[in-house]
Amino acid sequence: MDAASRKEPFRYVMNQPIDCWLEVPTGSTGHGTGKRTAGVLIDLSRSGCKVRSSLNLRFTSGDTRIIIHFQLNETMLQFTGSVRWGWMYGLGEYQYGIRLVLTDEEEETLIRELDIWTMSSGGEGV
Repeated sequence: MDAASRKEPFRYVMNQPIDCWLEVPTGSTGHGTGKRTAGVLIDLSRSGCKVRSSLNLRFTSGDTRIIIHFQLNETMLQFTGSVRWGWMYGLGEYQYGIRLVLTDEEEETLIRELDIWTMSSGGEGV
């Protein structure tokens, strides 16, 4: 598919970051297991998102599982994914790219909520 025939953006950039919670599920390997920390959602797509938080995962590989919780419109959403990349953003702040692992139902919910959010907030896709 060429870029001219795309009907939706690759990702939705939040003009104002959306508050979220990041949770490293118990049973995961690595630093931060069992922790739940506040963060902000910077951008979002069907396949992933970018978040910023004080949670230091001591990122070394792409196998850190994470659950992201956030409210879009009136709906509380919770998705599981894996950390694909991470780096220090500032003093005590870290930025992570998360690849979401969505069921068909979760993907439908996310698409619906992104459509509503785009119409109501003037959100933009890149």
